[in-house]
Amino acid sequence: MDIDAIRERVRNKKHLLKGHVVRHALKQEFDRSNVEEAILDGRIIESYPEEQRALICGKTTLPGNVDVYLHVICECADPVWLEIVTAYIPDERVWEHPPVRRRKTKPR
Repeated sequence: MDIDAIRERVRNKKHLLKGHVVRHALKQEFDRSNVEEAILDGRIIESYPEEQRALICGKTTLPGNVDVYLHVICECADPVWLEIVTAYIPDERVWEHPPVRRRKTKPR
């Protein structure tokens, strides 16, 4: 999965937002432009080659000049279109800061 190819599809408006993105956006108060900004600013932090997907972490600015990180899962199975499967503000209980690595779970 190549971040430059993903960014090129975003710049050329060859991307589709899936319903899961919209649900998170409504709950967490971000929009399409924030998702695009996170992809263009971000980097791949996890790859899922068997699904042709990548998890991107990037910064964006929400209304009120609030800077946050967004996680965006993109699927590149289609040769032309990028599917943005989901996007969300990462849970700090699960992700370190900056949220590019999952926290290690403590053994019980």
